[in-house]
Amino acid sequence: MVYRWNVEGTSLEFPTPYTVENRFLKLRGYALGALTLLLSLIIAFVSDNTADHPAVVLENLPEPASSTPHVLVALMMLTLGLLNLWQARRQSALKMVPGQPASLMSEVPHEASGASPGAPWLMQALTRGVATAAVPGSPYARLLRRLGNDLATAPSTLHTFMRVRIAHLLLLVCVALLLGLATVLCNVLAKPVALALVSGVVLLLLATVAARQWLQPWQPALPPWAVAALMLMGCAVAAPLAWFAADLPGAGTWPRLAMPAAAAALLGLSMLFELMALLAARRHIIAPRPARLLPEELTVSFDADPAALFGEIDRELHRRWAEGIPSRRYSRQPPVIEAAADEGSVAASVLEESQPLTSADAGAARSPVAPSVQTRWVWLLDALGLAVTVVGGLLLAWAARAHLQDATASWAPFSVGAVCVLVGGYALHIGHLLWSRVEVDSTITWLDCKGTFVRAPVAAGAVPSRAPGGTPVGIEALTVKVWVVLARSVFYAAGSHGIGSRTLVALVQDSKATAAWTALVQGFVRNAALSATEASPGLQEARARVRERRVAEPGNVQKRQARFCAGCGTPLLVGARFCQHCGGSVASD
Repeated sequence: MVYRWNVEGTSLEFPTPYTVENRFLKLRGYALGALTLLLSLIIAFVSDNTADHPAVVLENLPEPASSTPHVLVALMMLTLGLLNLWQARRQSALKMVPGQPASLMSEVPHEASGASPGAPWLMQALTRGVATAAVPGSPYARLLRRLGNDLATAPSTLHTFMRVRIAHLLLLVCVALLLGLATVLCNVLAKPVALALVSGVVLLLLATVAARQWLQPWQPALPPWAVAALMLMGCAVAAPLAWFAADLPGAGTWPRLAMPAAAAALLGLSMLFELMALLAARRHIIAPRPARLLPEELTVSFDADPAALFGEIDRELHRRWAEGIPSRRYSRQPPVIEAAADEGSVAASVLEESQPLTSADAGAARSPVAPSVQTRWVWLLDALGLAVTVVGGLLLAWAARAHLQDATASWAPFSVGAVCVLVGGYALHIGHLLWSRVEVDSTITWLDCKGTFVRAPVAAGAVPSRAPGGTPVGIEALTVKVWVVLARSVFYAAGSHGIGSRTLVALVQDSKATAAWTALVQGFVRNAALSATEASPGLQEARARVRERRVAEPGNVQKRQARFCAGCGTPLLVGARFCQHCGGSVASD
């Protein structure tokens, strides 16, 4: 696939990872449409619409044998089905705005110099061959560590997802204990109305938490104190209702709605889906494989301003932009030569990452998730959500037929069916983030230069010139280390795109690109030697003085310098006295 910036929407199109999820969404949309049609036929041909079946008004509970509750449920299922089909159509393409996916750390502007606070971490990862990180401290950190030792390598969005699942499971367990205690007490005291009202409070509490997650999926997980506060609030509301249940309006009608059965179904299905989502998320944690990353190192000396070499490196980095998209620059420290010194140390460094793109061999028809992540738990989660939706729709259809024929029929199938339809959609919503996993490839380039500069001494009384072509500057024993690494990283398109939302999972050395960078440095040195005029005697004396001092230093090992033919510029063999290309004699060092 060709990646291009969209001029109209300024977005970058990626292969969609929602191929499988879209199929489940379409199946659920069509199933809800068919169930809506079935329910409409039942309402149209079974109901006699006589005066014995009065209509429902807002201030009263639904009357038995009234078709109004079933009409409302049919409209609800139709709306949910249309939303599923619309979501599947919207997810047919994955578009990223500029800056997405997020960088590994804060960036340095291309027109500025400096280093990102996270640059040392990435440099250490390149030298060690593996990216390591610490698990961020947060609520439920101890439980997260029990899920795996490699959790630190997962994106922050997956951490948030797992925290939300743990918080919901904790809330569900507490609510289940509350409902179980209420069931025992109400059965002992023979108060079915109180049990119905407590079950209604439980349904309202869980529906509120689910709506928060559905409408604002980027919100963090509820901390333990918030779960405790919700439980106290639920108890504070349920206790007075249960105590005065017999005196409330419609006290004899509440037990007919079978809210305890609906609450039990909601608790059981929600707990099952949350556990499955947590297991599926655990499958997404991949430990990075250590790699042996060895830099290409060379030592050169030349008579030129090192800023010229750094400028050539900048131009080459610009030429290597992926798809013409600016690379993410994490460090840029150009060489600085002290103005008042005739000799000293010089250093320069640059660290960049190309635009992360999906692998060329992945193809647009295959999900980027498939090559490295097992998705059977997510697949099973969506399949169960679809099955529960169909079962809930059939229960609603059966309840509509039973109520329209017999006013005394039970409301349990209606309540449980409505819960199944809603929870089935929530199951697909839980798996949405896991389906949005995308693996991308990028190239990380790190060049580190360290050496010594010398400057020809200025005559007594003369003013030193720092302009180009003024006082000659030479570079002695500049050691250039080059790392070019192919990096595979992972992020979740459905999550937030911030620092930490994309993490490294694999590093592989690119030997061909590394050799190209060393050839570029050697070519610059060769061109500098060919274009240089007769060297200044003062510069030669300064260079010889630096060499003598370096040799005299204890423990110093003199590295062999790269040599080039003065006639044709060909790199010379070690110890050669004649050029192997033109045959010209070579002056010995």
